[in-house]
Amino acid sequence: MKKGFCILLSSAMLMGTVPVYGNDVEQVVHTYRAEVGTKNFYKDDVLQPLDTEIYIKDGYVMLPVRTFFTSIYPDAQIYWNSVDQQAGVLLGESSIFLYVKENKIVVNREEQPVVGKMEVKNGRLFIPLRNWLTILNQYGYQLTDADFHWNSAKQEVAVTVPENQIIYEENLKTPVISGEGQAPVYAVALTDTYDEIVNLGDGYFFGINDMKDHFKRTYDILDSSGKVKSHFAPGEIFEMRYLGEGMFCVYTEKWEQEYVMDENGQKQFDVVYDSINDFQEGLACVRDEKDGQTVEGYVDANGTLQIPLQFASGGYFSEERAVVRDLETRKYGVIDKKGNYVAEPKYKSCKSFQDGMALVQTEQGYGYINLQGEEVIAPQYVWASNFSDGTAFVQEEENGPVWLINTKGEKVRKIADQSGEFYGNCADCLHISQFVMLPSGEGDRVDRYYDKNGEVSMEQDKLLRDLSEGMSHVLDEKTQKYGYVDETGKMVISPVFDEAERFQDGYAVVKVQDQYGIVKNPLLQK
Repeated sequence: MKKGFCILLSSAMLMGTVPVYGNDVEQVVHTYRAEVGTKNFYKDDVLQPLDTEIYIKDGYVMLPVRTFFTSIYPDAQIYWNSVDQQAGVLLGESSIFLYVKENKIVVNREEQPVVGKMEVKNGRLFIPLRNWLTILNQYGYQLTDADFHWNSAKQEVAVTVPENQIIYEENLKTPVISGEGQAPVYAVALTDTYDEIVNLGDGYFFGINDMKDHFKRTYDILDSSGKVKSHFAPGEIFEMRYLGEGMFCVYTEKWEQEYVMDENGQKQFDVVYDSINDFQEGLACVRDEKDGQTVEGYVDANGTLQIPLQFASGGYFSEERAVVRDLETRKYGVIDKKGNYVAEPKYKSCKSFQDGMALVQTEQGYGYINLQGEEVIAPQYVWASNFSDGTAFVQEEENGPVWLINTKGEKVRKIADQSGEFYGNCADCLHISQFVMLPSGEGDRVDRYYDKNGEVSMEQDKLLRDLSEGMSHVLDEKTQKYGYVDETGKMVISPVFDEAERFQDGYAVVKVQDQYGIVKNPLLQK
């Protein structure tokens, strides 16, 4: 494996979690060198800040405390009490207290043996260099007497300090932003008419004024050309929510759902339930209380109850199927649009259908069912993702590798050799968080990123996760403006925006100074 840039953990561990790309562990030796009778103190031949001379006392090389600690940890916080001659040093979450009069060193509340004597000279607190061994070994270093080298002819001492490093592969796939892009094509030109424009999807937008006060807020429902479909004056409504499929829920008092209307403001039906969720495939889940317990069912666009209130919970319809939780068994199953079970409620969990497959969980593990409710890939995995474009990520056993499988359950390729404590995936990418034990006995969390072909950089993962309709918004370092790139990093829309949101149903809301506009997705234009 080709090795490249390294992230030091020996001192970084004092600060907490460090995100890196790989989990190979190596030790790199750093050399600290002090020249007696001079102000020359080096780390790997790089001169360190020092304003007073290094000297010898009782056979020990004496080095100022500030130089001692900042050479190891540049952000060290050092406090000095001149009256009591006491120093405190904070290295991240760790603490060192130096008591000059008592010649005592306390590290993380535990007293340590002291070599030689500390003293104050020329207004500086000096500590025998040999005490590095005691102090640094409290942080996972593994120093011994053999790491101290005295050259009597040159009157200098060198200390070799092995520092743990986690390294990553240099040639991980990383996006390269290229090209200048094209000028944006506006569906709605930049305007200061509204305090905010919100993309609702399906070609609908809210134009909102007075964002801070609900009771003074105005709402316009806009189409993709900016035409006002309906208008609500200040105080006319408290809130409005888009339900999908051209339907809007209106709240006339604080969070009280009152009625559902169309884009033109025409009431379709009153909300007679405690709540209504979004419409998908012509049906929306509604919730109410019955016999002291919460029950859910589904209504159509007219508000007519099509599937009775009989489930503990109900999800959105996808591919004419919805995941529900049975009121009696409290298990999950799948229903069709008539409310009939196509997969009996026997699962610990169940995800919505994608690509004709749904992820289910039993006592045996995770598996997949088809639209007919058949277990086409038997529950067997300790972890698994949803299917996307015919493949899914799975793990067969604890601490085992992660594989990419097809809809037949066949292994396409090995993605990662090691498992993790956390998995997070989008449609085409995977994030694994692992805990890695270092040779010193210390450990740290390592984040690794993958697409369907193998490991990628953190930047590539971010681009994949931000992709929507083939494009991702990025900040151009030179102009400090946002533009849009495709999945290869090629600039599609030039970086000219102060703010740029994700594309949804062919459109994205952008902002330049105090003006909002709506741009079209050029990748979807014919």
